[in-house]
Amino acid sequence: MPVSSKTELFTDVLDKHSNARKLYIFLTHSLLLKNNIIRREIKLCGRRKNKVQHVFYPGFGMGQLLGLFSNYRNKYNILGIDKNQKMVTQSTAYFKHENIHNIYCRTDDILNFDQHNTFDLCLSINLLNYIEDDRKALTNMFNALKKPGMLLIFNSSNYADDKASKLNVGVYTDSKVRNGYGVIELKQMLKEIGFSKVKARYAYGTPGILSWKLTTAWPTKMIKTSQLFFAILPLYTLLCIPLVILFNFLDINMKHNKGKCIVVRAFK
Repeated sequence: MPVSSKTELFTDVLDKHSNARKLYIFLTHSLLLKNNIIRREIKLCGRRKNKVQHVFYPGFGMGQLLGLFSNYRNKYNILGIDKNQKMVTQSTAYFKHENIHNIYCRTDDILNFDQHNTFDLCLSINLLNYIEDDRKALTNMFNALKKPGMLLIFNSSNYADDKASKLNVGVYTDSKVRNGYGVIELKQMLKEIGFSKVKARYAYGTPGILSWKLTTAWPTKMIKTSQLFFAILPLYTLLCIPLVILFNFLDINMKHNKGKCIVVRAFK
């Protein structure tokens, strides 16, 4: 997947300092709503099976979500692919340094991926907006899944351009081919591809947007205004934690008529 120059600089810092990467993974898993939603969905999926699950994660990017599986080494085996060789190398080096052997990363393209009936779970996280032939990508994910198997999609929705709640939910800011999907639109395409059952809902309603502002938008704006904000960032984070946890809880447990993002579970 394409990455911005700022993202590449940030990943270089994480690559040089494994403790910084570890802290980054911990904070994102603890505070970011997106990560909490995905972790919850993965746990719900895992409860239905007692055997080791094989997970396919195309377009894993910076690799922070791969860390969700690092504490469940006897339960999940993960194949992550990405077009960006540098990010693949960095993630591979980090997991090797941490002696995490259930996560394997390799350079590949989901549009060329041709592996059938292999995985129990497939993740598509902020990926589809960057792929012009999204139907082919989803078809390859469908083919890669065993029966039964599940595809989990987290993507921006058709409300992603509302000025009242504009946000960027991914680290990839260039080469977008679309802004998002509607629930009905995506469900229909998945059923046409062959998924037998599709459940979809909106996320990042009002509480989620407030959480995003506290954890991402406002800190980023303040850092751009003055580098001195780095000095008070730890105190700011501590003060925001209770509110962020509350907003995340509300957003995950509320039913939204519309939201900035869409969460889909598609079953083969």
